[in-house]
Parts: sequence; C-alpha cells; structure tokens
Amino acid sequence: MNRKTILQTLALIAAGAILALVANAFAPRERKLAMAGSYPNAMKVPARETTTMALIPPTRVAPVPVVPTTTTAPVTATTETQPTATAAITTVGLNPAAKTPAAPEKTTAVPVPQPPPPTHPSADSFLPHPDKPYVEITFADVNALHAKNVLFLDARRTSVYEQGHIAGARPYSVWESDIEDKVRKLFDERSDPSAQALPIVIYCSGGDCEDSHMLAQKLWGIQFNNIYVYKDGFPDWQQHGAPVHTGANP
Repeated sequence: MNRKTILQTLALIAAGAILALVANAFAPRERKLAMAGSYPNAMKVPARETTTMALIPPTRVAPVPVVPTTTTAPVTATTETQPTATAAITTVGLNPAAKTPAAPEKTTAVPVPQPPPPTHPSADSFLPHPDKPYVEITFADVNALHAKNVLFLDARRTSVYEQGHIAGARPYSVWESDIEDKVRKLFDERSDPSAQALPIVIYCSGGDCEDSHMLAQKLWGIQFNNIYVYKDGFPDWQQHGAPVHTGANP
C-alpha cells in the first residue's frame, strides 16, 4: 500500500467520524449516543423498591372442650343442723334486702300566707294626677265614687243619654255643638284649683267607644287633673244592676 492510499483511507475515516458527530448532535434524546467519559445519571440513585407482603391471618384453632370431672363427696350424717349461707349473711348484715328500712323523716308543712282580700278604695284614695289626662277604672271603683256623689259626665249623644244613663250623670256629648259651652260652664263652677282636683268620672258606651276619652282630654286641657274614664261604660253599669235614670234630666 502506497502513501496515497493511506492518506485517502485516513481522510475517509475522518470524514465518517465528523459525519457521525454531526448526526449524533441532531439526533433525538433517546437515540443520542453518550460520549466516552460522559455519565449524566452517574450520581442519581434509583428509589428502592419495597415489596409489601400480604399478611396472612393466623389460622384459629378451635379450643378443645374440657369435660369437667365431678366428684361426689361422701355425705356424713350429723345430728346438728348447720346454718345456711342466707342465714349467715342475714346474721352479719351483709344482705341489703334483709336490712330494716329506716323510718322516713317527718316533715312539717309550712303554711303559705294568703294575700288579704281586696278592698274597694274610697273616694278619698283617688288623688289628682296632673301628669296624665285620665285613668281608666272598672265597676268597683266607679261604684265607690258614685256612692260619694262624685260628678259623672255622659259623653254619648243626647238622644242615647235620654234612653238611659247613670243616675246623676250630666249629658256632655262631644259630638254636639254645645260641648264647648258646657265645658266652659263647668270650668266656671270649678275655677278654684282645689275644686279642679276633685274626681270626675266620664263614661260612654264602652268597648271601642272613644267619646269618654275625648271629653277627658278636653277637661284636662283646662286644668282638670283628677279625671277617671269608666272603660266598660254604661252597658257594664246596667249588667251590675246599678241605678239608671231615663229622660233629659240627671
């Protein structure tokens, strides 16, 4: 082999190596050849695989039945009677059922004080109340005030008043044109402050009737400060059988 042939062979080997390097550089990652001396995963340690073994439950062994052996003790006849276990327990006090129950403690009932029976107030107990125009009261108080000849005013219409009203009551209908004259006349009768502090009872038909409350507001506005409204009105007075008058006069 001459020198020219050797040079051509070396040139072909060098060209092949260069082509191999270029092809390896552009090859995919999984097809690329690792160069000598290059170990990229040399420092990586693969995870240790652990194998989980299924636990085999232990086999239960059925217990061997034990046949109890009984021995019969010889019966010895004795003339003395031995106390039974129940009697022994009762004797030493170990049987709760055999104990005598303790006698219950005696309790003394404490009498509950009863409230005193209600008493009807007298006319003297109805004091002035200048801070409010009226106080609503029921039949017991109305009857007590009526027995003391307290002034009664009927706030219903005059035609209804004449059909029946509380004995001694004056007609003071808030819906008629002369109501202002009647109120002024009453003020003239009781212009003294001590007279204006005397009780006055006003009533109408009870229930939803507001005529008595309206008249009470009028009188309170001109210094009358001891006014009471019979909230159940004339029908309640009749149900109690209290005295009633008819006609235009009190």
